[in-house]
Amino acid sequence: MAAVAGTAAWGVFGRGDHPFDDARACEASELPLRQALDDARLTLPAGATDVHYITHTRARSDGVRLAVSFHSTRGAMHAYLRGAGLVTEGLDNLDDGRFDLGDVGRDPATLHLCGGAPHIAAPAALIEKRRARVDGTPETVDVAVQLNASAYGSIRPSTDVLLTVRDDTAP
Repeated sequence: MAAVAGTAAWGVFGRGDHPFDDARACEASELPLRQALDDARLTLPAGATDVHYITHTRARSDGVRLAVSFHSTRGAMHAYLRGAGLVTEGLDNLDDGRFDLGDVGRDPATLHLCGGAPHIAAPAALIEKRRARVDGTPETVDVAVQLNASAYGSIRPSTDVLLTVRDDTAP
């Protein structure tokens, strides 16, 4: 019996004591990042660095199924937000009233993100996109991104990002 339990743990946690043998995965992750992103019809921006994530097979009580923190560039984020259909126009001016501004996004600690994921503090914008999942159930994709203090409304040349996917049917 102990051998079976040990084999099961090895399959989930791998050699490095990280889920799926992925150093980016936080301790309680239940799905590999690629699978969770595919389920949400998302990718990561090209060249994303300092990636840390937590995934859930079913939404937590607050609805969160996926949380990913990463570092990116302004150009990569522009391409990503447009390519993912999260922003369609006016991306150069995130302070035009369409988005929440200030200290935005969830506290990474409440999401159980590891790796020192930073809180996205002001100046920052929260890009929120409500949409239907593949099965038709509603979800919300939130992207909290640091803004440039000197050119408020534009994404920093090198920026911290917090992406969450929330199941809107969760209690």
